[in-house]
Amino acid sequence: MFRSSILIALSLSACAPTNNYAGPRPAQPTAAAPAATRSIAVRGRIPRGKRVDAIVAVQIDRSGKRKRIRVRPAADGSYQLQLPPGHRYAMAYEAQGRRVGNVRFPSAGGRQTQVINVSQNVVVNQQFVDLGEPTYVGGVFVAQQDPEVYLDSDGDGLVDAQDPDDVDEEEVAMGDEAVFEGEFDEVDEGEDDADHGDAYDDDGDAGDDD
Repeated sequence: MFRSSILIALSLSACAPTNNYAGPRPAQPTAAAPAATRSIAVRGRIPRGKRVDAIVAVQIDRSGKRKRIRVRPAADGSYQLQLPPGHRYAMAYEAQGRRVGNVRFPSAGGRQTQVINVSQNVVVNQQFVDLGEPTYVGGVFVAQQDPEVYLDSDGDGLVDAQDPDDVDEEEVAMGDEAVFEGEFDEVDEGEDDADHGDAYDDDGDAGDDD
């Protein structure tokens, strides 16, 4: 009887299905798609001794309706803009709703530019782009820092300031008024601080005319 039970068990085991099936298998779950690239934070300070109550960045490429992003400075003169990737931007300062000067950027080669290239695949080598505090030269505000030392717009491992592949062919001419005019999707990022009743003025008298 015991021997018969063993023989029956062996027979059933031989008939059991195996795992050597070579046909199609259910699709395996794939890795989750990467999250959409977040906006790039651009920080700086407004120029000392100049009346400025808003910092503006305008989209200069013609991909869809252009955006105009505006933020008011904090009480200490600092500001932060959030620039969505996939576009090129130019910057300016405003006072009482009027543009009082464009912002340009120095470069290692000595050539000033007016474009921040925040491509769709941009890589930033720190948490934000720091433009520092500009100086007023020849009717324009020249930032202390070049944004290209922070940005790798083609993701090849070289920041744009050191990458010959990233020469911007859509440079904005100095004094070009057209890029700041026209219809925009307005993006008001509000204030960096709780109290901005007047424009920031480094000499302490906000709202005067110096």
